[in-house]
Amino acid sequence: MKRRKDPAARALRRRVLLTVLALGLVLASHLRPVYRIRVQGEPLPGRYSLEQARHGEAQAREIAEEILGSAEALCPPEKRLSLTLRLADGEAAALTEALLAHTEGIRTATEVRVNGIRLGNVEDGETLQRALQRSIRGQMPLKAVSGGISGRLELQTVYTGEGTCTPYSDMVLLITGVAPVIYLDSEGKLA
Repeated sequence: MKRRKDPAARALRRRVLLTVLALGLVLASHLRPVYRIRVQGEPLPGRYSLEQARHGEAQAREIAEEILGSAEALCPPEKRLSLTLRLADGEAAALTEALLAHTEGIRTATEVRVNGIRLGNVEDGETLQRALQRSIRGQMPLKAVSGGISGRLELQTVYTGEGTCTPYSDMVLLITGVAPVIYLDSEGKLA
């Protein structure tokens, strides 16, 4: 003898199944594909959208081609796809920096500008500033109490090729050639 299922129980089961299915669809509609990225085994912080990952790689490729003439030395990032409810929070610039930092033949340097005129690159901006101050103090007249260049010195970190930095002593001469040093006495007059 066949047992007939209770229509009310069947309706309840169908409602529960539809509710679970609807909740699953709502959850799935909020899932976002994101990438966890590693560069030469080092994990980068954050989660990257496909667009952020592509943009960071494209920027690194463009910079490598400009500096090296080719992007062949650029190491490919390792991407692992995952689904999450969170938004992508990685920065394309961080990916670009990581890729360039691990590319042979590319290094960071400090670009030197005086009054907007680009003079070249040095290895370290702080070391350059100390060398410039030593040069200014070393040539200071006896009646002077202070001295400084007559222009605006701008230092900015840039990517460059190996062996493209100017020695500090040469850069100090370039800076003081473009913006001569002015010395002042205790009354604020030229010394």
